[in-house]
Amino acid sequence: MIKQYFKLPVLLLALSMLLIIACGEGEEEEEEMHADADGFILMVDEEEIYRQFQGTETGGISLKVGDEIDVHVVFIDHDSEEVSFEEDDHAEEEEDDHGHDEDEAFGLALSEYDTSIIEIHLPEDHEEEDDHEDEDEHHDDEFAFEVIGRRAGQTGIKLELFHGDHADFTAALPIPVTVSP
Repeated sequence: MIKQYFKLPVLLLALSMLLIIACGEGEEEEEEMHADADGFILMVDEEEIYRQFQGTETGGISLKVGDEIDVHVVFIDHDSEEVSFEEDDHAEEEEDDHGHDEDEAFGLALSEYDTSIIEIHLPEDHEEEDDHEDEDEHHDDEFAFEVIGRRAGQTGIKLELFHGDHADFTAALPIPVTVSP
């Protein structure tokens, strides 16, 4: 009778181990599609204006009321090297075979800024205008946004890198923005 009491826990333990191993394999596949960013750089006209790396920051966005600036975002890894989001043709074919779609692409999200001080436009806000551009040009603007100064003041922007429906990277600090008269 004592032997029967030990069989059930041993069986449950064995099933749990199999489940953990099976889940671990799925995590590896998902991990391949994860952005390994530890920071980012903001560029305007190919000049660095802001850098946030592992909780430290330098610079900020400065503009005047009425100014419009195009900001390009470069994500960096733990070695301060640019994170590549390029996928080779073979990887794209594998994704298509597994049923992944464009909803799982990487995208930029900007929030928590004072809309009375600045206005922000992401590239998808102007998709109709970009229809004449080829895919290479559009990919260059994938992590870009336009900032427009509305009134004098200071605000901060929360930056996130989304992958599908979840954030792969969230900036530790809001991006400081100053709009002068």
